Amino acid sequence: MLFNSLEFVLFFPIVVGLYFVIPKRYRWLFLLGSSYYFYMAWNPKYILLILLSTVVDYVAANGMSKMTTINGKKKFLYLSLVVNLGLLIGFKYLGFIDENLRFLFELVGLGYPNPPPFIDKIVLPVGISFYTFQTLSYTLDVYKGVTKPEKHFGIFALYVAFWPQLVAGPIERSNQLLPQLRASFDFDYDRIRSGLFRILFGFFKKVVIADRLAYYTDFVYDHYADVSGWTVVLGACCFAIQVYCDFSGYSDIAIGSARVLGIKLMENFRRPFFAKNLADFWTRWHISLSTWLTDYIFFYLGAYKAEGLKVIFNVMLVLSVCGLWHGANWPMILSFSLIGVFMSIRYLWQANVIRKIRPSNTYKLIQKIPNSFHIVTTFALLVYGFMLFRVDGTVRELARAGIDVPWWEIAGHLYKKIMYLGEANYFKEAILHKGIVHFIAGLSFTVILFTIEGIIKDTPIEDVVLAKGKILRWSVYLFFLLSIFWFGVFGSREFFYFQF
Repeated sequence: MLFNSLEFVLFFPIVVGLYFVIPKRYRWLFLLGSSYYFYMAWNPKYILLILLSTVVDYVAANGMSKMTTINGKKKFLYLSLVVNLGLLIGFKYLGFIDENLRFLFELVGLGYPNPPPFIDKIVLPVGISFYTFQTLSYTLDVYKGVTKPEKHFGIFALYVAFWPQLVAGPIERSNQLLPQLRASFDFDYDRIRSGLFRILFGFFKKVVIADRLAYYTDFVYDHYADVSGWTVVLGACCFAIQVYCDFSGYSDIAIGSARVLGIKLMENFRRPFFAKNLADFWTRWHISLSTWLTDYIFFYLGAYKAEGLKVIFNVMLVLSVCGLWHGANWPMILSFSLIGVFMSIRYLWQANVIRKIRPSNTYKLIQKIPNSFHIVTTFALLVYGFMLFRVDGTVRELARAGIDVPWWEIAGHLYKKIMYLGEANYFKEAILHKGIVHFIAGLSFTVILFTIEGIIKDTPIEDVVLAKGKILRWSVYLFFLLSIFWFGVFGSREFFYFQF
């Protein structure tokens, strides 16, 4: 079920209303049923995958608690890893593996057997990457002794399938979410008001900014061979902001919806485009995933405690896994790997230059470089890497139209274009494509969003707005509401991260 759909507009108030009416001891059951309904609104049969992961991880965690030896615990941990990663690989990566094996066989002149016909019919279950990582973090934490196994099967099932964050996160940790699901919450006006405003802010980012900028992003990638240099730059910047507003908007709606029910979800974004370097960016962007990768992969590899090439290997591996998590295609993997290359270059610079010149006059001069320069540079590097982020989507769109174009051809056109910025004619090509009014509206609301973020810093917007007087508070409410009604792009456009 899409948040930006009529179905959700009906679903949400009904669920909230019934939640506070039914006896507290039955609320977990009601939330579990509503969560399954929420997911089954997309495709009923794929609820079986969530049920399978739930049963396996419940058995694995409680089995580990009964074991007295490490080897005994490992058997149950391996059960969880094999089943969850097996489902993820089977539904998300099997086609990608088959495609690359075929390429390698043909490269060396060997015949490749025809794959089973079911491979081409596999449909990627919505949210499988999100709920798989959430359940895996639970069994890993139980194995490490960080979390005690949940004895109540229904509460654990709700932890896996809690509807606000089921299909696109945030990826919650068991020691944060499970205790809240066991608790009982009364109707609280201030909490509900706070949650509803956060939902409103999320819709503003999604339908007013992200979906409007998508017009220009789509134009650039649909006409990748024809657009000029500045058009590509404009489209790449629009895409980076579009993805941010789309995904952070979803997270805002999820956080707000859960808060109305009394559940606190983790913040998933903290002004990522105000980051001063790429390492800082990853502490601000998709925080639930970046912390997951840090805790369960990067720290396991030794993080930054290693030296030299080992650190670079750690960074590149984690960013490559991050790209693979986002999509079973090479453009996505290379997009994040390219950012890993930039981060590795910065590490080498810090380790081999900055540490040696400190505290020289040269170092003091470097320290005087304004933050705005670092922020703009970081954004430029991200935009350059994220250009690949959208390429596979174009490949699939063309394939549906019967046009077979390799991803590297599309990427090559785009990156080549930005080397010839003098050929710009972007006002005619892109801005006027949907009309100058549409472009000004998208640009204006983007500026408003970043101005708000610059003012409130990392404080949640609802904490700032709800602390103001009635006149200012209602002025903000009306601004967001009227912006959505007057400038929102409707039609249930899918959230970008649903494909992961």
